[in-house]
Amino acid sequence: MEWDKEAADEFVKIPMAKRAKENTKVLVEKLARKNHSDRVTLKEIAETKKLIYKDVPEEKRQRDIEKRIAEGEKDLRQRIEEEGREILARDIDLFNIELCTGETSSCRNRIIELAALKEAVAQKLRGCRVSEIVADLHRDDERIMPHHRFIVSISGCPNGCTGPEAKPFGVHGVSRPMVTDVPCSECFICADRCLRGAIIIKDGGPAINRDLCDMCENCVKGCTTGTLASEKKGYRIMVGGMVGRFHQFGAELFKIVDKDTLMAALEASIKTLRDEARGYENLTKITNRVGVAPIFQRMR
Repeated sequence: MEWDKEAADEFVKIPMAKRAKENTKVLVEKLARKNHSDRVTLKEIAETKKLIYKDVPEEKRQRDIEKRIAEGEKDLRQRIEEEGREILARDIDLFNIELCTGETSSCRNRIIELAALKEAVAQKLRGCRVSEIVADLHRDDERIMPHHRFIVSISGCPNGCTGPEAKPFGVHGVSRPMVTDVPCSECFICADRCLRGAIIIKDGGPAINRDLCDMCENCVKGCTTGTLASEKKGYRIMVGGMVGRFHQFGAELFKIVDKDTLMAALEASIKTLRDEARGYENLTKITNRVGVAPIFQRMR
């Protein structure tokens, strides 16, 4: 969003800590949208000050600044303005992308690439204006806290180190195994490595119970003959999870899909948040109330 120079100059002088000032920028731009404008003016700054100075008047904040300057922080106003300029120069993302360390730690269980996927997800979230949606769902006088942000949790394998099954939108890397024509040595390594007991050696080769298999690729990585191979790699998608006091697992949208379907499901989830929320609700509260059907409907 564009800012008038006068509005920007007034914003950077507001005496606030960095995180509070980021929230203030979100509020200012939200008020501009409510005023049906794509540009921030002094009008929105004045409206914002009425809200942010409700508990601690501006005069008291300015007195505190003067006291700190008198006590030795000579460059305090300069630092406040520099920090404000830095905040103005970037978008404030009201989303968190939680990523496991599978790529940076060379984890042997990792199935999917992670860094590039994180960037693609961030671009999709920005393209869908999820930060504006989250901001507009809140009351003007309500501070947007970290847990209010749209959360996407990504793990490189079914071990789920970031807990994607218990987050509003979760992704696991998965790999569906298959039995090839290569003769089996009946070494039983695949059966021993399967943590779900989904593989038995039967009639001279491995047999996979698809109902038990969570597609972790352990059996494929352990196979010494090539009898087992990965038929397809992709993403398991879950929505509607929650951690904390009312901990719950989310619903499985897809067991294994490609990247395009993942992005379509993410966009549909954001549209569902935008269209279905009553006041402030996150994606989990919405799916608890209306189910996951609205997400599938918006993928058509």
